[in-house]
Amino acid sequence: MTAVSDRDVQDSIIRYLSDSQVRSEPSHAFLDTEEAHRAHRFSRFLVRRYYRDRLTRGFHYSAALVGKRQSAELIADSAEFDPVLDRCVLGSLTSSKEVGDLAVSRLLPLRSEVWWSELLEYERAFFLQLATSEATPAGTAPKKNTSAMIREFHVHIPELLVSLRRGNDVAHLSDKGVTLLFSRTMHGKIYVVEPDEKSSSIFRSVDGKNCGQKIALAAGVPQEEIQRILTTLSDIGSVVLPIGS
Repeated sequence: MTAVSDRDVQDSIIRYLSDSQVRSEPSHAFLDTEEAHRAHRFSRFLVRRYYRDRLTRGFHYSAALVGKRQSAELIADSAEFDPVLDRCVLGSLTSSKEVGDLAVSRLLPLRSEVWWSELLEYERAFFLQLATSEATPAGTAPKKNTSAMIREFHVHIPELLVSLRRGNDVAHLSDKGVTLLFSRTMHGKIYVVEPDEKSSSIFRSVDGKNCGQKIALAAGVPQEEIQRILTTLSDIGSVVLPIGS
Protein backbone atom coordinates (compact mmCIF):
# COMPACT_ATOMS: atom_id res chain seq x y z
CA MET A 1 0.00 0.00 0.00
CA THR A 2 1.38 3.42 -0.98
CA ALA A 3 1.47 5.93 1.85
CA VAL A 4 -0.40 9.19 1.25
CA SER A 5 1.39 12.26 2.56
CA ASP A 6 -0.22 15.36 4.01
CA ARG A 7 0.93 17.22 0.89
CA ASP A 8 -0.89 14.72 -1.31
CA VAL A 9 -4.09 15.22 0.66
CA GLN A 10 -3.66 19.00 0.53
CA ASP A 11 -3.17 18.94 -3.24
CA SER A 12 -6.22 16.72 -3.64
CA ILE A 13 -8.38 19.13 -1.64
CA ILE A 14 -7.13 22.12 -3.64
CA ARG A 15 -7.97 20.31 -6.90
CA TYR A 16 -11.39 19.42 -5.48
CA LEU A 17 -12.14 23.02 -4.55
CA SER A 18 -10.89 24.57 -7.79
CA ASP A 19 -11.98 22.07 -10.45
CA SER A 20 -15.63 21.19 -11.02
CA GLN A 21 -14.62 18.11 -13.03
CA VAL A 22 -12.86 16.68 -9.97
CA ARG A 23 -15.91 17.40 -7.80
CA SER A 24 -18.10 15.45 -10.23
CA GLU A 25 -16.07 12.26 -9.72
CA PRO A 26 -18.00 9.56 -7.83
CA SER A 27 -15.70 9.14 -4.83
CA HIS A 28 -13.08 11.03 -2.88
CA ALA A 29 -11.20 8.94 -0.34
CA PHE A 30 -9.96 11.98 1.53
CA LEU A 31 -13.49 13.31 2.23
CA ASP A 32 -16.51 11.66 3.80
CA THR A 33 -20.02 12.55 2.60
CA GLU A 34 -20.53 15.48 4.98
CA GLU A 35 -17.06 16.88 4.34
CA ALA A 36 -17.62 16.62 0.58
CA HIS A 37 -20.90 18.52 0.94
CA ARG A 38 -19.25 21.31 2.92
CA ALA A 39 -16.33 21.44 0.50
CA HIS A 40 -18.72 21.69 -2.44
CA ARG A 41 -20.47 24.68 -0.88
CA PHE A 42 -17.15 26.31 -0.06
CA SER A 43 -15.89 25.77 -3.59
CA ARG A 44 -18.88 27.72 -4.96
CA PHE A 45 -18.21 30.52 -2.48
CA LEU A 46 -14.54 30.51 -3.53
CA VAL A 47 -15.37 30.76 -7.24
CA ARG A 48 -17.79 33.65 -6.69
CA ARG A 49 -15.27 35.52 -4.56
CA TYR A 50 -12.39 34.92 -6.98
CA TYR A 51 -14.23 36.21 -10.04
CA ARG A 52 -16.01 39.00 -8.18
CA ASP A 53 -12.61 40.41 -7.22
CA ARG A 54 -11.25 40.12 -10.79
CA LEU A 55 -14.42 41.63 -12.28
CA THR A 56 -14.15 44.58 -9.90
CA ARG A 57 -10.56 45.24 -10.92
CA GLY A 58 -10.99 44.46 -14.61
CA PHE A 59 -14.16 46.44 -15.29
CA HIS A 60 -13.61 49.49 -13.06
CA TYR A 61 -13.86 52.08 -15.86
CA SER A 62 -17.29 50.84 -16.89
CA ALA A 63 -18.37 50.61 -13.23
CA ALA A 64 -17.65 54.31 -12.81
CA LEU A 65 -19.90 55.05 -15.78
CA VAL A 66 -22.90 52.82 -15.03
CA GLY A 67 -22.83 52.85 -11.21
CA LYS A 68 -22.35 50.11 -8.64
CA ARG A 69 -25.89 48.76 -9.08
CA GLN A 70 -25.12 47.71 -12.64
CA SER A 71 -21.39 47.00 -12.46
CA ALA A 72 -19.78 43.81 -13.73
CA GLU A 73 -18.89 42.26 -10.35
CA LEU A 74 -22.59 41.79 -9.52
CA ILE A 75 -22.67 38.96 -12.04
CA ALA A 76 -20.78 36.75 -9.59
CA ASP A 77 -23.80 36.76 -7.25
CA SER A 78 -26.49 36.42 -9.92
CA ALA A 79 -28.40 33.42 -11.24
CA GLU A 80 -26.60 33.91 -14.57
CA PHE A 81 -23.42 32.84 -12.83
CA ASP A 82 -24.74 29.49 -11.58
CA PRO A 83 -23.82 27.54 -14.76
CA VAL A 84 -20.24 28.79 -14.36
CA LEU A 85 -20.12 27.21 -10.90
CA ASP A 86 -21.08 23.84 -12.34
CA ARG A 87 -18.24 23.68 -14.88
CA CYS A 88 -15.58 26.09 -13.57
CA VAL A 89 -11.90 25.30 -13.39
CA LEU A 90 -10.70 28.17 -11.24
CA GLY A 91 -8.17 30.35 -13.05
CA SER A 92 -8.50 28.58 -16.40
CA LEU A 93 -8.75 30.60 -19.61
CA THR A 94 -11.97 28.81 -20.55
CA SER A 95 -13.73 29.77 -17.31
CA SER A 96 -12.32 33.31 -17.43
CA LYS A 97 -13.63 33.76 -20.97
CA GLU A 98 -17.08 32.57 -19.91
CA VAL A 99 -17.18 35.06 -17.03
CA GLY A 100 -15.81 37.88 -19.20
CA ASP A 101 -18.43 37.21 -21.86
CA LEU A 102 -21.16 37.36 -19.22
CA ALA A 103 -19.87 40.73 -18.05
CA VAL A 104 -19.80 42.22 -21.54
CA SER A 105 -23.25 40.90 -22.44
CA ARG A 106 -24.64 42.47 -19.26
CA LEU A 107 -22.95 45.84 -19.75
CA LEU A 108 -23.15 46.32 -23.51
CA PRO A 109 -26.85 47.37 -23.69
CA LEU A 110 -26.40 50.03 -20.99
CA ARG A 111 -24.83 52.65 -23.27
CA SER A 112 -24.89 53.33 -27.00
CA GLU A 113 -21.73 55.35 -27.70
CA VAL A 114 -19.36 53.92 -30.30
CA TRP A 115 -16.50 53.87 -27.79
CA TRP A 116 -18.54 51.95 -25.19
CA SER A 117 -18.19 48.57 -26.89
CA GLU A 118 -14.48 49.27 -27.42
CA LEU A 119 -14.02 50.08 -23.73
CA LEU A 120 -15.74 46.81 -22.78
CA GLU A 121 -13.51 44.83 -25.15
CA TYR A 122 -10.47 46.44 -23.54
CA GLU A 123 -11.76 45.63 -20.05
CA ARG A 124 -12.56 42.05 -21.05
CA ALA A 125 -9.01 41.53 -22.36
CA PHE A 126 -7.56 43.04 -19.18
CA PHE A 127 -9.89 40.91 -17.04
CA LEU A 128 -8.65 37.76 -18.78
CA GLN A 129 -5.12 38.57 -17.64
CA LEU A 130 -6.31 39.09 -14.06
CA ALA A 131 -8.43 35.96 -13.94
CA THR A 132 -6.30 33.45 -15.86
CA SER A 133 -3.59 31.82 -13.77
CA GLU A 134 -3.02 28.50 -15.55
CA ALA A 135 0.58 27.98 -16.53
CA THR A 136 1.87 27.59 -20.07
CA PRO A 137 4.58 24.90 -20.11
CA ALA A 138 7.66 25.51 -22.21
CA GLY A 139 7.91 23.46 -25.38
CA THR A 140 10.48 22.85 -28.10
CA ALA A 141 9.51 26.09 -29.88
CA PRO A 142 8.26 29.51 -28.74
CA LYS A 143 4.56 29.52 -27.89
CA LYS A 144 2.02 32.14 -26.89
CA ASN A 145 1.24 32.36 -23.19
CA THR A 146 -2.21 31.06 -22.31
CA SER A 147 -3.95 34.39 -21.76
CA ALA A 148 -1.78 36.59 -24.01
CA MET A 149 -3.67 38.24 -26.85
CA ILE A 150 -3.43 41.05 -29.34
CA ARG A 151 -6.46 43.22 -30.09
CA GLU A 152 -7.15 45.94 -32.63
CA PHE A 153 -9.38 48.80 -31.47
CA HIS A 154 -11.18 51.36 -33.61
CA VAL A 155 -10.78 54.10 -31.01
CA HIS A 156 -7.54 55.15 -29.36
CA ILE A 157 -7.94 53.33 -26.04
CA PRO A 158 -5.10 55.13 -24.18
CA GLU A 159 -6.71 58.48 -25.03
CA LEU A 160 -10.11 57.19 -23.94
CA LEU A 161 -8.79 55.93 -20.60
CA VAL A 162 -7.00 59.20 -19.86
CA SER A 163 -10.20 61.13 -20.61
CA LEU A 164 -12.24 58.87 -18.35
CA ARG A 165 -9.74 59.16 -15.49
CA ARG A 166 -9.76 62.95 -15.75
CA GLY A 167 -13.51 63.21 -16.17
CA ASN A 168 -13.11 64.86 -19.59
CA ASP A 169 -15.64 64.80 -22.40
CA VAL A 170 -15.19 61.65 -24.51
CA ALA A 171 -17.67 62.59 -27.22
CA HIS A 172 -14.95 63.84 -29.55
CA LEU A 173 -12.21 61.24 -29.40
CA SER A 174 -9.80 61.05 -32.27
CA ASP A 175 -10.67 58.39 -34.84
CA LYS A 176 -7.17 56.92 -34.65
CA GLY A 177 -7.30 53.23 -33.76
CA VAL A 178 -4.70 51.29 -31.81
CA THR A 179 -3.35 47.75 -31.50
CA LEU A 180 -2.70 46.52 -27.96
CA LEU A 181 -0.96 43.43 -26.66
CA PHE A 182 -2.22 42.04 -23.33
CA SER A 183 -0.15 39.62 -21.28
CA ARG A 184 0.62 38.36 -17.79
CA THR A 185 3.93 37.12 -16.43
CA MET A 186 4.30 33.96 -14.35
CA HIS A 187 4.52 36.23 -11.29
CA GLY A 188 1.16 37.87 -12.05
CA LYS A 189 2.38 41.20 -13.42
CA ILE A 190 0.08 42.41 -16.19
CA TYR A 191 1.21 44.31 -19.26
CA VAL A 192 -0.83 46.22 -21.81
CA VAL A 193 1.49 47.57 -24.48
CA GLU A 194 1.27 49.03 -27.96
CA PRO A 195 3.63 46.78 -29.93
CA ASP A 196 5.57 48.01 -32.91
CA GLU A 197 4.92 46.38 -36.27
CA LYS A 198 7.74 43.86 -35.97
CA SER A 199 6.77 42.74 -32.46
CA SER A 200 3.15 42.45 -33.50
CA SER A 201 4.03 40.35 -36.54
CA ILE A 202 6.27 38.04 -34.52
CA PHE A 203 3.67 37.54 -31.78
CA ARG A 204 1.04 36.66 -34.38
CA SER A 205 3.46 34.22 -36.04
CA VAL A 206 4.32 32.31 -32.85
CA ASP A 207 2.42 29.02 -33.02
CA GLY A 208 4.27 26.66 -30.66
CA LYS A 209 5.63 24.65 -33.61
CA ASN A 210 8.07 26.80 -35.55
CA CYS A 211 11.53 27.87 -34.41
CA GLY A 212 12.92 31.39 -34.56
CA GLN A 213 14.08 31.18 -38.17
CA LYS A 214 10.67 30.10 -39.45
CA ILE A 215 8.93 32.69 -37.25
CA ALA A 216 11.16 35.40 -38.71
CA LEU A 217 10.29 34.24 -42.21
CA ALA A 218 6.55 34.14 -41.50
CA ALA A 219 6.62 37.54 -39.81
CA GLY A 220 8.81 39.16 -42.42
CA VAL A 221 11.35 40.20 -39.80
CA PRO A 222 15.14 40.03 -40.29
CA GLN A 223 16.65 36.92 -38.73
CA GLU A 224 19.12 38.95 -36.64
CA GLU A 225 16.23 40.67 -34.81
CA ILE A 226 14.10 37.66 -33.97
CA GLN A 227 15.80 36.59 -30.71
CA ARG A 228 15.83 40.12 -29.30
CA ILE A 229 12.11 40.57 -29.98
CA LEU A 230 11.20 37.11 -28.70
CA THR A 231 13.13 37.81 -25.49
CA THR A 232 11.27 41.11 -25.05
CA LEU A 233 7.93 39.35 -25.59
CA SER A 234 8.99 36.69 -23.08
CA ASP A 235 9.91 39.35 -20.51
CA ILE A 236 6.35 40.73 -20.54
CA GLY A 237 4.80 37.27 -20.38
CA SER A 238 3.31 37.14 -23.85
CA VAL A 239 5.55 34.36 -25.17
CA VAL A 240 7.03 31.28 -23.49
CA LEU A 241 10.46 30.38 -24.83
CA PRO A 242 11.96 26.89 -24.90
CA ILE A 243 14.04 26.05 -21.83
CA GLY A 244 17.64 27.12 -22.31
CA SER A 245 16.95 29.60 -25.09
